[in-house]
Amino acid sequence: MPMEPVAPMSEEEARAAADADSRQLLSAATVEEALTVLVEVARRLTRAHQATVVLTPAPGRTRGASVTSLSRAYEVWGGYAVPSAGGRARRERRAATRGAEPRGRLAVALPSNAGVLYLFDREVGDFSHEDEVALSRLARLAGLALESARLLREEQQARTEAEDAEHRAAFLSDASRLLASSSLDPKVTLDTLARLSVPVMADWCFVDIIDEGGAVQRTSVAHADARDAPLALRVREFPPGPEGSIHPTTRVARHAESLLVDDVDDAWLHRVSVSEAHYQTMREVGFHGIMSVPLVARGRSLGALTFLAVRPSRHYSQADLETAQDLARRAALFLDNARLYREARRSVLLRDEFLAVASHELKTPLTPLQLRLQWLRQQTPKDRPYLPTSLVLSQLDVVQRQVDKLSGLVHGLLDVSRMSSGRLSLHREDVDLEVLAREVKTRLALAASQAGSEVSLTTHGDVKGHWDRCRLEQVLTHLLANALKYGAGQPVRLELEDAGDDVVVRVEDAGIGIAREYQSHIFERFGRAVSERHYGGLGLGLYVTRQIVEAHGGTIQVASEPEKGSHFEVTLPRREST
Repeated sequence: MPMEPVAPMSEEEARAAADADSRQLLSAATVEEALTVLVEVARRLTRAHQATVVLTPAPGRTRGASVTSLSRAYEVWGGYAVPSAGGRARRERRAATRGAEPRGRLAVALPSNAGVLYLFDREVGDFSHEDEVALSRLARLAGLALESARLLREEQQARTEAEDAEHRAAFLSDASRLLASSSLDPKVTLDTLARLSVPVMADWCFVDIIDEGGAVQRTSVAHADARDAPLALRVREFPPGPEGSIHPTTRVARHAESLLVDDVDDAWLHRVSVSEAHYQTMREVGFHGIMSVPLVARGRSLGALTFLAVRPSRHYSQADLETAQDLARRAALFLDNARLYREARRSVLLRDEFLAVASHELKTPLTPLQLRLQWLRQQTPKDRPYLPTSLVLSQLDVVQRQVDKLSGLVHGLLDVSRMSSGRLSLHREDVDLEVLAREVKTRLALAASQAGSEVSLTTHGDVKGHWDRCRLEQVLTHLLANALKYGAGQPVRLELEDAGDDVVVRVEDAGIGIAREYQSHIFERFGRAVSERHYGGLGLGLYVTRQIVEAHGGTIQVASEPEKGSHFEVTLPRREST
């Protein structure tokens, strides 16, 4: 097969051409450029139809880089298949389409086992010893060029990594200033943090926070393209799910496990979507990489910070993950401080409210007590030795009731003090809960009559156990008194049930009920779900009840809806756990 004609060169021209080839080879800026120059020079130097260089695969790779130069005649045919360096030689493609076998083949190793240079089909005859010597010299020169290109690439990579590290440090510095100077409003600050992350760290950024009820709320969504605003509204609808959800960031938010996927495809989207709408929304966002890190403070996961890569040029690395984790630690610290601040403010407000309510509650019995004593004093002039006994006794009954009320308030405060300091002690004995419940029901008969509520007691099975009788009397009294107080004059049900190793106590009314947002607070100190102006009380009854129940190793729960009544359920182990 004829090659393209080559004009003869003088010795001086040949030397100049060789020098030019050497300079071109040594000045190659990349490995790919050096390989391209190498095969072109090698093919021209030996007047071969094909020159191919194959580099040895890098560690962990099965194939190395390869570059081929073909003569014009071979460009149509495509050339010979070349074996991978270091692997089993592939069967060379027959030249059946040309009707002839290759006239010759020459292989020259590059220095340091870097690869092999292959030459095929010299125009006239086989390759000569002079060809092999010339190619060996060219290979040594190529080794220098490849090493120079490698060093240049490593230098550029190091420079790029240093610039990336500088950008990440600057971003973290900006984020730290934002968190340090922001108000203690988490919503405003997290919105700003998400916007700061776009487009520096991501094309989309989400912030998901676990609320007090344990659900995950997507509080912030930021995106690089303003046209994606309608899509962002749909993205907000898919925060991490409950325990066990296949949502991609559920384990990040709930188990503090970081996530990094840089090759998101359609199969992955199908695998992690919680619904068809979720899948379609993720597809429309069009991300190919996701990085999600947990917001952890004091060993507790507060939520997750998620970054999406949409632009083809953006890819996430381990260094990016470490930067995201650093940012998440700072954001979690801010969130924790904001929560502590809110809790401290709430405690102060509760304390102030309690002091106001306590003052009112203590004055309530003191006022009639003082009035009765004044009346008795006025009715006892110096010239009258005594008052009628019936009159005195009626006044003393009023005084006694007010003293009992004061005593109850004081004992309630003392109980709270003991429980807060961990000094609540139990004096266990064998107790028949049905007998105790009937005693409490009888004692509250007057209160039930005044409230217009009928109290029913139902017992299922054996309800005996080893408990502190006085403390359980407090539990039953608080629960029934609350049911009568908020029951709106409707019947109140008290039910006791044998549950094997436990006894279950249920108190149910059909009164005003409790809104969902207050149900997590009613068992706290001074917690209340209604105004003290209308219902009074210190807000201690259910707190004391919970402490007593838990001291017995039990649990207390409430189920309620506004205007549909409340259902309290207490589970009490019969015996003290060992």
